[in-house]
Amino acid sequence: MVGSHDLPYWQGFVASSLGPATAVLFTNPFEVTKVHQQMYGELAATKQRPSLITVARNIYRSHGIGGLQAGLPAAVIREGTKNIFRIGAYEPILDKLKVLTGSEKASIPLRIIAGASSGIIASYTCNPLDLLKTRMQAREILQMSKSHGMKAEILSLVREDGLFRLWRGSNVSAFRSALSTGTNLPVYTLCKEHLIDKRNYTDGPAVQMVSALLAAFATCLANNPVDVLRSRIYNQRGKERLYASAWDAFVKVLKIEGPSAFYKGFWSHYIRAGPHYLLTFVFLEKIRTVMNKLNSRN
Repeated sequence: MVGSHDLPYWQGFVASSLGPATAVLFTNPFEVTKVHQQMYGELAATKQRPSLITVARNIYRSHGIGGLQAGLPAAVIREGTKNIFRIGAYEPILDKLKVLTGSEKASIPLRIIAGASSGIIASYTCNPLDLLKTRMQAREILQMSKSHGMKAEILSLVREDGLFRLWRGSNVSAFRSALSTGTNLPVYTLCKEHLIDKRNYTDGPAVQMVSALLAAFATCLANNPVDVLRSRIYNQRGKERLYASAWDAFVKVLKIEGPSAFYKGFWSHYIRAGPHYLLTFVFLEKIRTVMNKLNSRN
């Protein structure tokens, strides 16, 4: 299981929302930097790859702390909402799969299927929030004014192509989310169980942190290429579109920028994802522990 304590499913959903929403307060600057790196040199045959520090410094010089925390309200809402499904639905789906297959223990394939399924559900449900967050984080690249907030961007998106515009890139985002959750939650739970059951470590913050960092690295390896494509598709504006579809984006990036372009922003991705997942799971486990104690009193 994701947490250290069995809880009613509804409490698991609440904990799954609060943990990531708290973590993103600390890790959003890394996400902003990653998006800027992924957009750098778009469809240009350049081998230049500005470093994490260079990009972060440039954002800070141009826009201060506010620039590094671009899109924070959307990120908090997105994390709190999406993870209700992404993390919260993982255990219910896994339990159902165990019943359907007659398995007492959760095998690796079942964990991957459960993670991918909860990730897909979360992605399609919350794609408008993903789209909004990514665009607000790239506001400098998209030349948005400082007064251009969440409401203005939503109205702008809907005016461009109607309500369904908010689901642009939903298929590539769902594929990314399936890769991400289908990697992250199985790796986290397997690492934690190995350290506790095989290495005799006590379940606590140290075990949770190590498991989270390993899970984050595996997740970044799996989904960074799709993350690059999603950033490109999300940040197209109006009728001047460079990509007709996710496949078109993949082909153009591969031909013009080369294979290494799919790992643009990888270390920014990991430097953001590592602490984010670390904080997410530590907060999540703590919240579940508190809930379990409250349940015991009742």
